[in-house]
Amino acid sequence: MEYDQYLSENDKHFADVFSEYVNGKMGSPRKIGKAIADDHRYLVNEKAKLMFCFMEQLAENWHKGRYDQRNEWACRLAAEAIDHLAENGLYYLSEEYYAKQNQ
Repeated sequence: MEYDQYLSENDKHFADVFSEYVNGKMGSPRKIGKAIADDHRYLVNEKAKLMFCFMEQLAENWHKGRYDQRNEWACRLAAEAIDHLAENGLYYLSEEYYAKQNQ
């Protein structure tokens, strides 16, 4: 992962453990989604920030053509959602996002 050099040890650990969990231990994405949304309001907001940052990265991958058949659906759906929210003033993307799209 090219971002490893920028991650704190705690963030790297979380990313690794989360990937391990999703890759064989997760029973139901829908049930897990409901469980992690049923938390303290502050934590829900922080989790949403992480979710949207993940979606931004998938959207960038879509716009740059950095996907294959295994993750095409996730990247395309994220791009559609992020772009729609931004176009309707519901979500604000950084100038860096737009600059990366035009490269």
